[in-house]
Amino acid sequence: MPVRPHLVAALFASLALIFWSRAARAERELIVPFHEGGHIVFDQLSGLRLDATSGVAYAGPAGVAFRSTKSDALVPGGPSSETSTTSVWFAPSADVFVTDHLSVGGRVEIAHTWGAIEGGGRRLELPGTTSMTFLPRVGFFVPFGDRFGIWPRAGVGWCSVESVSFASTGSAPTRDTFRAMLLDVDLSLVYRFGETFFMRAGPEVGVTLGGRQTSETGGTSAGAGASVLQISGTIGFGMNLEL
Repeated sequence: MPVRPHLVAALFASLALIFWSRAARAERELIVPFHEGGHIVFDQLSGLRLDATSGVAYAGPAGVAFRSTKSDALVPGGPSSETSTTSVWFAPSADVFVTDHLSVGGRVEIAHTWGAIEGGGRRLELPGTTSMTFLPRVGFFVPFGDRFGIWPRAGVGWCSVESVSFASTGSAPTRDTFRAMLLDVDLSLVYRFGETFFMRAGPEVGVTLGGRQTSETGGTSAGAGASVLQISGTIGFGMNLEL
């Protein structure tokens, strides 16, 4: 049977394509894409958050924080005071890639704070406060090679923040409550250490929609519209698992 040149060329082309595909796959540092459909991502197992209000603070799925603040006397010659508070929080955050690149997830934050004010030989217990945030979100991951990628996410949710203060020693406490819808956008740069663990870092912007602040003192309350704009930066370590 005569040899047909076009069949030989097609055979060699097919073999070359097979070997090239295998070689390209072997040269890849990571085999499984970060953004593959069916993956669940825990994006903040541990990390730090930086903003203008609280400075640098630990950010993770759960934690305890202690804070002590000293204040000068409200009137000349009066006693100074020290406010100490304890906060515990639970803040799980996770996303699922429902298809390649497209993620759906959310963040839930629940924090409870209590403390006391000491000054002039007196101690005033602060009423406990509870703050909550519920934020569903969607994201889209754009890879730059096997290890790097950008993961923008945006969500609309709801937040409620409580705080307590005293106008002066011996006065009734004032409880401030702020509730609003929340629009949150973050842009994270992702670096993968391996198939499972990664680090992310980037800016986050949150703005409230239709917020209202209420102050209550001794059974008397007053309220007004309010809004908050918060710009922060986050760095954290996470885990990417296949469902």
